[in-house]
Amino acid sequence: MGIFDKITGKEAKVKAEAEAKAAEVKAAAEKAAAEKKAAFEKNMAEVKKQQEAKVAEVKKAAEEKLAANEAFKLDVDGKWGPLSIKAAQHVLGVGEDGICGPETIKAIQKKVGAAEDGIWGTETSKALQKFLGVTVDGVAGPETFKAFQTWINKELGF
Repeated sequence: MGIFDKITGKEAKVKAEAEAKAAEVKAAAEKAAAEKKAAFEKNMAEVKKQQEAKVAEVKKAAEEKLAANEAFKLDVDGKWGPLSIKAAQHVLGVGEDGICGPETIKAIQKKVGAAEDGIWGTETSKALQKFLGVTVDGVAGPETFKAFQTWINKELGF
């Protein structure tokens, strides 16, 4: 051992105190970290519980909506009759009487981006066809109404 390698009694005491203080600081830091981890895990458990409750709530609402919409589910047959009209009215949020009157036509026109005049003409048919992605010829026939019925069913959740 060299002269600089020797530790005096005083230096040994200082070194031991420093090591003890370091151990104390380390223990305190570990305790603080453990407490923070426990608090975080508790918080995450609460968040998970809240998320699960929200998922259950959304699922229940979706199931209720689907059940309520069951009465409006359409056969995709291309016929634009009272059942199709009533389903469209339900989806569009207008009075559900099964009659394609001005209020219903305006709601359709609004949805498809046509002039909202309440009169079903060539321009309304073309806008509906464009909206549905079918042949745009201005004549709303079975192809257009099959696509419209499919869209209605999709909006109802089917």
